[in-house]
Amino acid sequence: MKQFKIVLLEINRTLNELMLFENLVNTALVFLACYLVLSFFSVSFVFSFIPALAYLGIYTYIRLKMSKTKIVEDRYAPLKEKLRTAADNVEKDNVIVDELEYEVTTEMKSVGLSLFINPRNISYKILAATVLSFLIIFTSTFNIQFPTIKKAVPDIFERSMKGAGNFIATKLESSDDIYGEEDVAKLGSDDLDIRIKPVDFKVSVKEEGSFQKKEFETIFPSDAVVKEASAYEENIPKEQQELVKNYFKKLAG
Repeated sequence: MKQFKIVLLEINRTLNELMLFENLVNTALVFLACYLVLSFFSVSFVFSFIPALAYLGIYTYIRLKMSKTKIVEDRYAPLKEKLRTAADNVEKDNVIVDELEYEVTTEMKSVGLSLFINPRNISYKILAATVLSFLIIFTSTFNIQFPTIKKAVPDIFERSMKGAGNFIATKLESSDDIYGEEDVAKLGSDDLDIRIKPVDFKVSVKEEGSFQKKEFETIFPSDAVVKEASAYEENIPKEQQELVKNYFKKLAG
């Protein structure tokens, strides 16, 4: 490969990297600006990616298609028309072309990257991105929104609530007053007085009314004794009666 071809490839690669870097910085600014604006309307930040990615794709395509030799000539006057002429005749091999390529290659050593990128502009853009980031954090922390502005926007927010097909999502009405009236519930044309009492095991005399004192009757006999049943004496053999008597005496004692 000719030496001048390598020089052209290096020019294209370097300028493409610089342009891509600048596009990324600009894309970050677009994303942060859209993020900040959408946060005022309670819209998801995901929609901020749409304009940011569109900007990145469009401007990257445009920059990559630009003639890099033309850009170098515009930034460095001594190479005016020389660089493009040498690039157009790079496939030719003669004394004149070789001399032109040598001259252009020598001149390219004086071309610096500062001609294609402005550090001051990049610094301002990075500062702007930092300020936007702090504003986003500030508005998110204090939940700053503009509902009046949101009402003035066209019905795009209501249209986004439509479902698939012909179905339309209906927004349910809600109210903080879920208990109704405090003491009266209307059933037809009659008024119903409802009183809810707490569940408790204690008896309130005031709530239940007065009561009468009553004496409890005794259901047990005053004296209880154990007697032998005659049936036991008749059915138990005589030789065992003494043993049975002693058993019941022990039980009675």
